[in-house]
Amino acid sequence: KAGGIGLADMMYAQLSRNLGDASRSTAGMTAGAAFTPSAAPLLPRQNQESPLPDSHAAAAIVGMTRTTGKAEIVRAGVECIAYQITDIVKAMSEDAGIKVGELRVDGGPTRNDYLMQFQSDIADAAVQVPDSEELSGIGPAYAAGLRLGVWDESIFGKLKRVKYEPEMEKEIRDEKYAGWKAAVGTVLTK
Repeated sequence: KAGGIGLADMMYAQLSRNLGDASRSTAGMTAGAAFTPSAAPLLPRQNQESPLPDSHAAAAIVGMTRTTGKAEIVRAGVECIAYQITDIVKAMSEDAGIKVGELRVDGGPTRNDYLMQFQSDIADAAVQVPDSEELSGIGPAYAAGLRLGVWDESIFGKLKRVKYEPEMEKEIRDEKYAGWKAAVGTVLTK
């Protein structure tokens, strides 16, 4: 089971545009609400099952109370990205029979320090964020340069990274992840 979060960047941009700047740290906000995705953002790859295989599941915000506000909804949306990636990491670890100890990430959401720390915590893995936001273009450029002899493999060491290490206690991580799985279970139709 290998996959990717096809619409995470778009969801992150919509949260910022419609509910406030999601790129700012959300540390200190009260938790409680959980944003569950529709199945669309979880795109299966290589004809494999996606961790959320229900194509009829609709997105939902679960666990709202009278005190849930815009900030809590933004936080739930931001955390949703980390939970979806963790679902995929867990599926990959299970299939490979080894624990994934480090994630190397890129894209717009990597600007959010809270998200990167939460991702590290919930996946129980280090997260490495490069100083360049979009590696999609850099990778082919590096490969072409290597092939043409413009540079050698030492070019890969020139990319600076910020490393986030897991800080969350196992009991809290397990409780949060179980809450996420329960929330996702409320939208599944199968």
